[in-house]
Amino acid sequence: MQFSAIIAAAFAGFAAAQAPYALVAVESSHGGAGNGLVNKTIQVPLDTVYTNPAVLNEVSTLYLISCSQGTNVYSVVCQPHKDPAGTDTGAKPFDIKTPSYLSTNTVVVGSITCHA
Repeated sequence: MQFSAIIAAAFAGFAAAQAPYALVAVESSHGGAGNGLVNKTIQVPLDTVYTNPAVLNEVSTLYLISCSQGTNVYSVVCQPHKDPAGTDTGAKPFDIKTPSYLSTNTVVVGSITCHA
């Protein structure tokens, strides 16, 4: 019985310790204008410059689709950047209601920042 309580407490502590994040869908169009669409989902930690060249090297559209528990998804705004340092704005920001349309083909996004 005590073992179960200890395990439950450990999992509760782990869940509470996880940094808040935004769940972002990265859509890439291979073939232009909505053809050959590929979607990948990434977790972008809030208030951090997020880089992931494996996913962000081919981007057409970015969608905010959710966020971590305890964060109001309607208060989250994400910004794509041209550079990995997160200093050069690459496109319009996006939120739960408005995606960021970057290109009908694919472009490179250096980083993403999300804030609540």
